[in-house]
Amino acid sequence: MAKQSWISLDKVILIIGLIIYGTGFSLLYIIFAPLSRSIGLSTNQFGILIAISNVSLVFSSYFWGKKSQSMGRKPVFIIGLFSYAIAYALFAFGIQIGLWGLLASWQLFSLLFIIRLLYGSLIGGIQPAATAYISDTTDETTRIKGMALIGMASGIGTIIGPIVGGGLAFIHPIFPLYFGAGIAVLGGILSMKFLIEPKQQTPVSKTGNLKFYDKRIMPYLVGWALVFLVFTATQVIAAFFIEDRLGVATQSNIIKATSISLLSMALTTTLMQAVVLQIIDVSPKTLLRLCFFIFGSALFAIPMVTSLAYFYLAFAGIGIAFSMVTPGLNAAATMSVEPHEQGEVAGLLSAAPVVGMIFGPAIGALLYTTNPSYPFLFGSVVAIVLGIYFQFVKIPNI
Repeated sequence: MAKQSWISLDKVILIIGLIIYGTGFSLLYIIFAPLSRSIGLSTNQFGILIAISNVSLVFSSYFWGKKSQSMGRKPVFIIGLFSYAIAYALFAFGIQIGLWGLLASWQLFSLLFIIRLLYGSLIGGIQPAATAYISDTTDETTRIKGMALIGMASGIGTIIGPIVGGGLAFIHPIFPLYFGAGIAVLGGILSMKFLIEPKQQTPVSKTGNLKFYDKRIMPYLVGWALVFLVFTATQVIAAFFIEDRLGVATQSNIIKATSISLLSMALTTTLMQAVVLQIIDVSPKTLLRLCFFIFGSALFAIPMVTSLAYFYLAFAGIGIAFSMVTPGLNAAATMSVEPHEQGEVAGLLSAAPVVGMIFGPAIGALLYTTNPSYPFLFGSVVAIVLGIYFQFVKIPNI
């Protein structure tokens, strides 16, 4: 099959949509974490609200990934972006109701709980449609570069999120969230106009029935689930760590410090994926046998930091690890299955991190209430064990 040109307008539009998606995720951590206490939510309730949408997202990701095999990558991607805009705006309004003090604490928690469930159900098509799109438009020699673009988009979104959060929060603490919903609408419109439906490598009539326990892809799904369990367990309590351990006071300063930490992580991720991995030809095997040890080392260092500067440096190390995780796991998994299974494997690759995200926030919050160091030490152990495991996994090589 003839491939489309490497960096073309359709891929640029796809990346823009993913950047918008990533921006919303980082905004949520930056804005909602410090506000959660202001609207009367406990640390555990905050963790549950972050996690609950991921329960429905696990199932919706697989559903939409498989649906993209018959409906097409473009329609599924567009539906996801517009749904994301609606659900994100609803959640912002729910937080606004909390700031107004119109509901009792349990009523507000129940409302936000329902909105988060709806959010997870509606946005499931964005990531799998994008992953399958890249699989359709790359071959084995360019798969790492293509999947690096997906990771790069998330990194750029994480860069933009802190800028938006820090730059627009002075208007109103909730305003950045409404802004996130607005740019999702813009992304949907651009995708409708400019995104080109790729030619799938097999007829639509030929569909697969890929299971998550298929031995070809199981290691990569386990990798994604555990990486995001650790990632969310540590990210959701970052603002609390900055306040309680590093002594940063006032909401605005906590938001600023949290923004800078995520920004430092995103900058290293983006630099690696946009430049280094586009220049250097590297195999999934090499990436996966290095990245988890880097991840574990950075997490292990965080409980020992005594200043914000070292905290930011540790997050930069996490960014280097993540720049290798995304292309490594996604490229290896998509290269391990048949062309007619690309939609399903994309759905599973998108669902697997969400499985980790279901448990990560609650685990992080629970460990943090015991000792602020425990979420990072727990994550370090899990990452290093993963690194050892992938030394023995048979990984596709170029």
